[in-house]
Amino acid sequence: MPDNDTDVVQTTETEIGGIRKKLKKIKRKCTVVRVAQAKAWRNVVVLDPKTNKKYFFGKVVNPPPEINPGDELYIGYEDLPYELPGIQQKIILMTLDGFQLDWTMV
Repeated sequence: MPDNDTDVVQTTETEIGGIRKKLKKIKRKCTVVRVAQAKAWRNVVVLDPKTNKKYFFGKVVNPPPEINPGDELYIGYEDLPYELPGIQQKIILMTLDGFQLDWTMV
């Protein structure tokens, strides 16, 4: 299996309200589909090649780093330690060196 198809998985345990939960974090490479300049930040759409889903990040800081369509970034999926209606995961957009650019919840 090529390295770019390999997910980095980390499992942690936490206790919330006396209940112990195992939380999973997954990190994988994604491809930038579109970048649009807004007033104080950039809107970035990325494609997760494994699930073929697109994710929108609306408040990515202005350069640096320079982000262009076709660039590779990391997308991280984190299980939430608490329950919110209709929301199950936090998704983080990161550069290849681990710098967090933006996040959203789905």
